[in-house]
This record gives sequence, C-alpha cells and structure tokens, in this order.
Amino acid sequence: MQRLPDSYMFSQHTRQTLTAWMQQLQFFYFLRALGGHANDDDTFQAGILYDNKSDLEYKLEKLGIAPGIIGPNDPQLIPGQSYRGDELANFKVPVYSYPDMEQPGVVSVAGQQVYVRIESTAINFSVSGTADGNLYQVTEADFIACLQIEKVFKQFNLEPFKDVSFEDSRGCFLPSNYSDIYQ
Repeated sequence: MQRLPDSYMFSQHTRQTLTAWMQQLQFFYFLRALGGHANDDDTFQAGILYDNKSDLEYKLEKLGIAPGIIGPNDPQLIPGQSYRGDELANFKVPVYSYPDMEQPGVVSVAGQQVYVRIESTAINFSVSGTADGNLYQVTEADFIACLQIEKVFKQFNLEPFKDVSFEDSRGCFLPSNYSDIYQ
C-alpha cells in the first residue's frame, strides 16, 4: 500500500504525536483524510466484527447500544424523490443487511460520543470532534475518548473480533506504512 506523502500525513499532527497515539490504541486507527473530497475528514476508526444478526445484537447489547426498529408503518424514502433536510429527519436509516434495524448513529459508549454505523460484517466506530465539534480533525480529546471506549471493548473481550480492514486505507497511519518512523 502506497502511503500518503509525509508532508500531508503530518501537516496536522507531528510524527511523535501520531506514533504515541497508535502505540497506545489497540482497536482504533488514525485515518488521515485523503484530501480534495467533500466530507473527507481525519478520524479515529475502529470496528468489531460480527457473524450474524444474533451475534450483532449480542455485541451491541454488551456495548450498551440499542438500535431502533424500523416497522412497516415507518415512513420510507422513495428512490429518486428529493427531500428537504427537515423532511429527511423523519426517516430512519436502515442497516443494509437488516432493514428492520435502524443505524445507531451518534451514541454514547463509556460516556464518550461516538458515531456508530453497522456494515455487512462489522460494527464501525468513528471518533472526531470531541473537544470542539469539528468533525474534520482529531484532537487529544478524541484520542482520550478512544482509550475510554477501548476499555469497554476489552471488558467484553472483543479483541478477537477487531476489524483490521482499516489497514487497507491509504490514509491509515500504520507500522507497515511508516516503519521508518513508527518505533
């Protein structure tokens, strides 16, 4: 995997800061925005793998996450139709693999705000904006939030279910991509 140029990777945080963060985090990865894209943000990302719906529900329950239910009487988006922002707020976003389950969105884990999205094989966690609401850059407060969330992951022995697919991202700060500085 080709890494981002050092001048870009380290333009917001020093090599020492990123190295120190990643040496302490066991589940979360720092992902640098690739740049030039709408809603392209720096973030800490983690994922917990699951096998099926009952495994998903079990892990969500352990983490204190209760996704909503989407019933037949809930309003449904009509493909191709435009909606105003206030209208969109009336719709629940379904989990693609389980359309009767609502995406959790922003929830609290270990007293920390985290954006949670359920994908086809993993529960993904995204942390940014903890200190100032700026979702496009991470801070020390985000790093500390990740450490707190990881304590819950460890409490429930979720280490074997760590999603490592983030390592395939060009913007991921990894030992294999930055071995010359990651020590």
